[in-house]
Amino acid sequence: MIPLSYLGFILKRKTLITILSIAVVATVIIGVFLWNFIQQIEKTVVGYVAIVRLSGTISYSSGLFGGAAVTPSDFKYYVDRIVSDPAAKAVVFVINSPGGSAAASEEMYQLMEKLAESKIVVVYASETLASGGYYISLPAHRIIASPHALVGSIGAIMMVYNINELLDKLGINVTIIKSGEFKDIGSAIRAPSNEEIGLLKDIIDKTAKIFIDRVKKHRVVDNDVFTAKIYIGIDAIDVGLVDGIGTLDDAIKIARELANMPHYAPVVEIEKPAGLLELLFGRGSQLNKIIDIPGNMMPNEFANKILYLWMPGS
Repeated sequence: MIPLSYLGFILKRKTLITILSIAVVATVIIGVFLWNFIQQIEKTVVGYVAIVRLSGTISYSSGLFGGAAVTPSDFKYYVDRIVSDPAAKAVVFVINSPGGSAAASEEMYQLMEKLAESKIVVVYASETLASGGYYISLPAHRIIASPHALVGSIGAIMMVYNINELLDKLGINVTIIKSGEFKDIGSAIRAPSNEEIGLLKDIIDKTAKIFIDRVKKHRVVDNDVFTAKIYIGIDAIDVGLVDGIGTLDDAIKIARELANMPHYAPVVEIEKPAGLLELLFGRGSQLNKIIDIPGNMMPNEFANKILYLWMPGS
């Protein structure tokens, strides 16, 4: 038979262990809470550098079949969030884009210009910063490029398809009834006339001039860039398209310095909450991979449109 005194000792020991366990858990919880609280205070007082990644063609719609896209609505989400957060002292946009819709690029340019009025903005060209991708970067306080990045393609382009011969081979006849001579300009079912090509070329030239004027407004560049040439990063700095060659860490360091933040100021990556389709198929071009659409096909959303788009191999 176990003595009562021994039972009492066992109970006291278990009680002590329980109390100590609760104390340890409570200490850990309080410690984590205090650490997070201190980080929040530090982030508010010291400020932080926001990181926003933009990858894909610039368009008004996130096409399911055209791969990744950067839209004005997505861009506005990032701008609004950063502008509304006083702790976000600076932002580094990591951009990898050949451009896209001229109209969508203009809308994003206006948003970037507004953002740069209240926050330090640095753009980092990771791989491609061409045409519309470069256009939206112009208001940034600094543009930093990887030495291997492709930068430039200052200009406008339009692609008009002509499937007339294909329709003839298929035995398909199309009759167009129109109210004016140029109502079907750019039609894919007939070849454009010389006069129509001249009209479209005039539009492209005027659109390109807007781009050129914006470049001259923000930067001092070599006139060679206005031939729509593309440059590797190490050459882009020589013609004035970028301010420096380096890594993302270098771009973050520059953002801290421009915003007068200490070297230990934290970095916070900003992401837009995924939509239902992104949750189902993943971000970017997952659907494109699933249905195996050739990567060199012209997205339908860009046909017969004015583009700030670098199109190698077109």
